[in-house]
Parts: sequence; C-alpha cells; structure tokens
Amino acid sequence: MEILTKSFVALWQVLAVGLLLGAGLPALFALGLRSLSSGRVVVTEGPAPQSKASALGLTGAVVCFAILGLAVAFGIIVIIFGKQLFG
Repeated sequence: MEILTKSFVALWQVLAVGLLLGAGLPALFALGLRSLSSGRVVVTEGPAPQSKASALGLTGAVVCFAILGLAVAFGIIVIIFGKQLFG
C-alpha cells in the first residue's frame, strides 16, 4: 500500500509541473498580450492616427513578460548548472 501512495504522490507532482509549464506559461504569455492590447487609446497627433497602450495594460504586460523571462532564465540555469544545484 505504501508503494501505491508514493506512486500517486509522484504522479500528482508530475501532473502539477506539467500543467504549470505546459499550459501555465503559454497562458501567461497570452494574458500579457491581451493586457497589452486592452484599453488602447487612439492618438491623433501626426499624419496618421495611431493607437497607444494604456498605462495599466502596459504594466500588466510588463509583469507577465517579466515572470516569463524569469522562468526562461531559471530553465537555462537548471540546464547548465543542474548537477551542481541538485546533486
């Protein structure tokens, strides 16, 4: 019975990491793009009207993309220094 419990715990951990990295990071990227495109303001200065991101949308996009950048950097560090970090 103990081996079955350990197997389910390991399976749950693999499932959680798979959902986080497999669906969570692309969803965060989509949220950043959505935040960047929401609340756009039309600026009519110059020869042609242009749209500009709102401050709140730009802040949300920067936060989402910063988290994604940290996740990518962490992945590269694990690939390069994995044996030193985790033995």
